[in-house]
Amino acid sequence: MKTNQSQKNKILAFLIVVSLFTIVKTTYAQTWVQTQDQIKENTQQIKNLEEKMVDLKDNYRILYDGAKNQNDQLGNLISYSGYLLAILGLILAWYINRQYEKIKEMKDIVESTKKYIDGHSKELYIKIKRDETIELLNGLQEVPEDISNICNLLLYRDLLEDDFKYLKDPYLKIKDDVSQRNAKYQYAILLAQHFPYQSLKDADLKTEIISWINHPLLNGMFVRDVKNFFDKVFQYLGEFGISDEQNKTLIKNLFYYYSKSIFITNIELQNYINKVVRESKLDIFSIAKEQAPTDTVYTDWVDSILKH
Repeated sequence: MKTNQSQKNKILAFLIVVSLFTIVKTTYAQTWVQTQDQIKENTQQIKNLEEKMVDLKDNYRILYDGAKNQNDQLGNLISYSGYLLAILGLILAWYINRQYEKIKEMKDIVESTKKYIDGHSKELYIKIKRDETIELLNGLQEVPEDISNICNLLLYRDLLEDDFKYLKDPYLKIKDDVSQRNAKYQYAILLAQHFPYQSLKDADLKTEIISWINHPLLNGMFVRDVKNFFDKVFQYLGEFGISDEQNKTLIKNLFYYYSKSIFITNIELQNYINKVVRESKLDIFSIAKEQAPTDTVYTDWVDSILKH
């Protein structure tokens, strides 16, 4: 009985072992499959990670290269900006220096001009006045009647011999215009004061000038103008004589109206006229008296001024 029972126990133990082995084997097989699956899965994940790492490296390289290029570009830009600023600085420095030189040159010019003006003020004044005079005379060629506006200006200026025609030409344009009597008289004043010799020699002007000799004309002159008038009249008489009736009228008008002028008591002029008459050696005594033989004041004055 005991033997049978022992064999049963062995069989039972063997069965238990076989069952356990089967169970263990099955469990191991399942575990191994699962492990293999996990390994594959992990391997795939590792590969995926490796691929992502490669992508990350590539992206990093791209970013790095981009950042490097940007830095290089920024560096170049900064460098170029530095060069540009340096160039602009040089240009600005040159411009400032040039402006300083120009200002210095202008200052030198102003100083030299001032020095020249100070040293030649009289000559410059004369030139400016002469330019103005020429402009005034030229204006009369177009508008002869404008003499009414500028006569006084021209009376106070020194005119040159060449200016004679600038008064004669516009005067002849209005000579026959009866409405321009005042303008003609102003031309006569200017011609008698500035150009008595030329006017008396001119056939177009002689008669007019002689007729305009009166005390208002003489009263409008200065002492120097009266001296010049007598000088030029006697220069003309010395050349053309006193036998001509117009020349006799010239002498009569000149002495008679002078005796009625504001200069009658001027001793300086009286002596000067006496000197001019004596130097001319012309016998004008009797001619002068013919103007007003019954005017004792006038004849006495003629006696005094023409005495030898």
